[in-house]
Amino acid sequence: AASIRPSSGRTAPPLVSLPPPPSPTMKFAPSSSSPLRAASSSSSLSLLPLLFLSFGGPLPSSFVLPSVEGCTTIAVGRLATIDGSVLSSHSNDGEGTTDPRLVLVPSSSWPSDSTRKIFYSPESYPRYVGYDRASIPIREYEPGRGDNPTVSFEPLCEIPQVRRTYRYMEETYGALNERQLGISESTCSGVFGAAPRGMDHPGYGAGRACLSIDALSQIAMERHSRARDAIVRRVPDDSFAVVPNAFIIREIDADDATNYMWSDSAFDVAEKLGWWSSSSGKKLDFTATYSDGEYSHKYYSGRRSWGVYRKFAPSLDLSAEYEEWRISDPYPFAARPDAKLCVEDVAMVMRSYYEDTPYSQAGNSSSKLNLLAGGPWKSPDHVAGDNSTPGIVGNWERTVGLYRTSDSYIAQSRSYLPDAAGGILWYGPYAAPYASYVPFAGGMTSLPRSATSGHHMRLDKTTLFWANRYVGNYARLKWIDTMREVKAFQGRMMGEFLELQSDVDALVVAALHRHRDISDPDYDSVSYERAVADAVDLYSDNAERTVSLTWDLADHLMFKYADGQIHSTPESPLGTHTPPRAYDARGSTVREAEVIDQPGYPNEWLEKVGYKDGPPPPPNCEELEWRCGHADDDNNNNNEPHRTRTQQAQDDETEGGNLRGGGDEEGTINEEMAEEEDGDDDNKGGADDDDNDDDDDEETTMMGEAWREYLAKKREAYEGGRSACKSRGDVAAALLSGGGRKECAAAAPDNNGNDDDDDDDDDDDPVKEDRKFVQDREDGTTDGVSAK
Repeated sequence: AASIRPSSGRTAPPLVSLPPPPSPTMKFAPSSSSPLRAASSSSSLSLLPLLFLSFGGPLPSSFVLPSVEGCTTIAVGRLATIDGSVLSSHSNDGEGTTDPRLVLVPSSSWPSDSTRKIFYSPESYPRYVGYDRASIPIREYEPGRGDNPTVSFEPLCEIPQVRRTYRYMEETYGALNERQLGISESTCSGVFGAAPRGMDHPGYGAGRACLSIDALSQIAMERHSRARDAIVRRVPDDSFAVVPNAFIIREIDADDATNYMWSDSAFDVAEKLGWWSSSSGKKLDFTATYSDGEYSHKYYSGRRSWGVYRKFAPSLDLSAEYEEWRISDPYPFAARPDAKLCVEDVAMVMRSYYEDTPYSQAGNSSSKLNLLAGGPWKSPDHVAGDNSTPGIVGNWERTVGLYRTSDSYIAQSRSYLPDAAGGILWYGPYAAPYASYVPFAGGMTSLPRSATSGHHMRLDKTTLFWANRYVGNYARLKWIDTMREVKAFQGRMMGEFLELQSDVDALVVAALHRHRDISDPDYDSVSYERAVADAVDLYSDNAERTVSLTWDLADHLMFKYADGQIHSTPESPLGTHTPPRAYDARGSTVREAEVIDQPGYPNEWLEKVGYKDGPPPPPNCEELEWRCGHADDDNNNNNEPHRTRTQQAQDDETEGGNLRGGGDEEGTINEEMAEEEDGDDDNKGGADDDDNDDDDDEETTMMGEAWREYLAKKREAYEGGRSACKSRGDVAAALLSGGGRKECAAAAPDNNGNDDDDDDDDDDDPVKEDRKFVQDREDGTTDGVSAK
């Protein structure tokens, strides 16, 4: 009996028609007399690692449903991979409480009369607390340690224990053991369900189930070394398969014991309920008979299958559309890839969101979504769901890469290498699109704290989980830009991990060659084991280094994209430093800092969100018939309010900007500035304000003349093609010449900051003088002018 899932389809039959629950004393391993028919005894690992199937039924009221809400599994046979590996991936797609920790369960020896205690599997943190999972304490599960409560879990039931259990790594489920056996899980809906023993289930009474999918995966890791001991249908060596939260096994061939394993109850129950007849001559379609269809919405499962087939076998040209999962049988059980696959390929698909297809969830890259869905930066992460959108009916596409994944992994088995190095678990805590898959070997006898700690309930910056979670949340700030850097980082890290794997493989093989002959008097098993342990422990050092580098990436994203800016970091791809502006002896800028201060939003997004309907520009005073207060000095009258020197200077500037000034006054800007400085020197001399009233009036008039002179020179520069429209005066001159702001681009400087005109090298270039004049006025550094 497995995890309970809701059923919206057929009502489950009454209890009397169901086969009895398994005896708590039953043995797990199949035998020739077991109703679970055994396949051939080949030790090949080119088999589908366990696909445990969870059945759904009405929701119970007296216990909490496990938190994982959907997982994607991909399996690849050894002849379908580049290096002869068997690959099997799993994503733990829970919400914000699923326990993502990777814990090492040690191998154990047990007394002959001991029992194996079976515990309820909540899947949320903490998933287990107690001392009964191994013969020695497991640090991460000890009561009272860290955030663990002090009370141990009580068992649901017990089964006979075996004398020795294997060492293995687990997250919510068993993942990879010391014999290179890997498991991937995908929870599937079903028409039957069962409640945990001792817990009430409406319609069923008290629960009777002992074994959940979680416990079954753990027992398989403890007791088995071959996938053939537990498979239901074998994936061909040259093929791959995908399980997307829905059964994929269709017709069961009862005459093919090599590729199928089954329980007689699969046939007996279907026939007893009238869903299938042995006399019909038809094979039993397992999915059509026992599946409850797709979770949540149409295409919840099938679109993911299509997405994987599209990546690995595009030549099949499978349709993304179908009528209904059980009726249509839209995709094959397994298929040959168009090209042989590797770990990087599986990692790529585990991060995918149907990019470059009509179903992409990244903003307007999809023909099914408008631009607003992904925000201005086209993120595929849509966090709103049923619980946060009351009254709104609809769905997002269910992608393989998913923001709410607590962790994912790729189990790699290489039978041509010693078990200690051949079995690798590529572990990616947090959502796959933002995580690096970090390798850990099945021969490791301990795991680093960066992997064994880290969960949603406590911030811990020493862990892989929180380093990746920071990256993911920073990346969403400007997704389309930041993800280029995240993907580049993942690519660099994967390259380094593969080099490390090659080095460790070589060290283990070398140690094996040195100690090949156990009859050799110099044979030293202790030295061999120590050499292997030293080699595989390099993976621990790598994990700690990965945490540090991932935090460097998080810091880099924060620095580079903070506050909507873009800071160049030329010194390092993970840099947090932008060279500041360069300046001359006077402090004048000779090279700007490489910062885009206001990059803005994409134009198409601004149009969609109503930016163009925002507040209009300030009204034009001329259009308002100068009722805003602007007027020439000659037109002032006694009824106009008193204008301060600053206000008058601003009016003069506006007057020039509105092209109402003259321009026939003699003198240059430098002369006007000199006169202004002389006036300021007089003030410094201590003259009182009354004595300076006439000077103020003269100075205010001079400001208007200076601006008109400046504007006249700007117009001359613009018409001569020397102006690059760097200031309001440039634009005003362009307008005065009958052009506009668009024409400024024609005179824009080249990439080196130089105007295109050949006269730029002239020491008397008025454009250079004017640019400095305008800059000084804006910076407030020109005495007597910009201050006013």
